[in-house]
Amino acid sequence: MSTQYTNELNSAVLAELARSPFTSAQLAEMNDEARVTVAEQEAYNRQHPVNAIYRIAVGGSFTLRGGVVREPNRTGKIQISAGQRSGIALEGGWVDYPDGSAARIVTSAGKTWTIHDRGVALVGSTQANGDVITSTRMNVPITEDFPASREG
Repeated sequence: MSTQYTNELNSAVLAELARSPFTSAQLAEMNDEARVTVAEQEAYNRQHPVNAIYRIAVGGSFTLRGGVVREPNRTGKIQISAGQRSGIALEGGWVDYPDGSAARIVTSAGKTWTIHDRGVALVGSTQANGDVITSTRMNVPITEDFPASREG
């Protein structure tokens, strides 16, 4: 079974998000302008702490009712762990259930994050049968207009 991640914002997640992406050596190699930009961004992040995350759903994500997001075959792939890649689930994609039934994903990140004009599915996205994606194999936070459903 693959490791799954939820949208829980716990101390470990907050510590990971607060960690600088740059080492001391990398900062030392930067020019003054770049170091100022990094310092400004770090100050901004301290003034605007993370208060929610919405992870990207990928093939193999789980739902509340025991469904598994079908591996997308026409979307971009993202690295989910060392050497492993998975397709990004999209609005309109499918969730398969142990009883043989399937349901379409009907909510997504909205227009902010799309692939081929379809919103990227997130942990928290719902299916046409009312089920909800509860965890993902992907450990990445994203956008604020969730959940958005496609109109028209």
